Amino acid sequence: MGDVTSLPQPPDLVASMIGPRSVGYQAIIEGRAIPGLTLYEEGEDVSLVLDNRLSITVPRDMAHQVAWFAATALALGQGYSHIGGQTKDRPFAPKAFHLGAVPE
Repeated sequence: MGDVTSLPQPPDLVASMIGPRSVGYQAIIEGRAIPGLTLYEEGEDVSLVLDNRLSITVPRDMAHQVAWFAATALALGQGYSHIGGQTKDRPFAPKAFHLGAVPE
């Protein structure tokens, strides 16, 4: 069976979503700290908590898609056109930076 090709593993996008920790982690989507969206890593699963009231646990490889969907729904629900929307007095979600990602 020498003709079997190993496919590359998809990247772990959960690492890029982790923001500051208070109770859980602040979710960061598209470089923005999403208000009211928290995540918890639970081994191979990730729990996303919305407004400290609603939660869903999804497999790690689906977490980024589900978090993006929730973040976009939050932005639209507040009258913004998208996550980075700046059509009101302030942006929906402020830009966030991982301090470990800052070049030296």
